[in-house]
Amino acid sequence: MGREPISPFDGDDPDESEHVVGEEWEAGAVRRAPRYGRIFFFSIVAGLVVAGIHTAASTSVAAPADPFATQLSGVVWTFGVLAAVWVAFALLLAATLVIVLDRVLGRRVTPVITEHTTVISDDLTSPMTDEVPWWIREADAEAGDRRDEPPRRPPEG
Repeated sequence: MGREPISPFDGDDPDESEHVVGEEWEAGAVRRAPRYGRIFFFSIVAGLVVAGIHTAASTSVAAPADPFATQLSGVVWTFGVLAAVWVAFALLLAATLVIVLDRVLGRRVTPVITEHTTVISDDLTSPMTDEVPWWIREADAEAGDRRDEPPRRPPEG
């Protein structure tokens, strides 16, 4: 009932307690996509850096009696407002960059064939789930008509 895996990339050793019960191959496509998380993270960092530079520049040229330039709470308030503005602007630029990159990189598609193998393992040390496997459900559905009938016995005599 068991067989060797077809895939050369399978690093598992063949085990006698594993049995292949279903295999499917489907055509698919792989395409490159930009790393959204990295791009957005670096845009947030860039927005905070620009806000820090803008805050330092605006507080250094401010009037000596200006509370936003001389007191710590004013400097923090100024940084917070500028950070919100610059981070929003950087995220807007990053989103535009992501859309352009996705359009450019999304054109190149590599066709692939995917393999899906269903394996039953006779592992008695771990508990099983209560879900009935699909191959048993299909067999039960096909035999559903015959279950309602009483068992057939050969005629006596």
